[in-house]
Amino acid sequence: MKSPKADGSRARVLAAALRTWTTVDSDPEPPIARIEIRYPPHWAFASTNPITARQQTRLLAFLRDDLAENRPGHSTPERAAAVINGLLAEHTAAGRTRITTADLADATPRIGRSRTWIAAHITDLIDAGQLHETRRPDTFRIA
Repeated sequence: MKSPKADGSRARVLAAALRTWTTVDSDPEPPIARIEIRYPPHWAFASTNPITARQQTRLLAFLRDDLAENRPGHSTPERAAAVINGLLAEHTAAGRTRITTADLADATPRIGRSRTWIAAHITDLIDAGQLHETRRPDTFRIA
């Protein structure tokens, strides 16, 4: 008998849960993205489930929280810088042109470094031209 990981049963359960969640958690807003469901072992297409902006935000928040809980105990400066660059890319992809220190403070568990290190890195990003200071304190324009 194959283990659950080998036969893909856990992936099927997750796919069923996502399909049910997107159906039951109805939202009158129009869809903005799709979750494509594929089944193992050959990862053949099973279905596409449209999701709204609210559903997408909730799903990403859940995944971020899960990643934060399971992060390594120590983050290297390179990894932390990559996480911050990813946050900037997420904001840009979402159409946001600004990021605040509160956004970065919320991501501290993902970044895995102290607030002092994050503040110093923000200064580095300003010096490199990736961020620009604005008239609002603790708000930066993404270049």
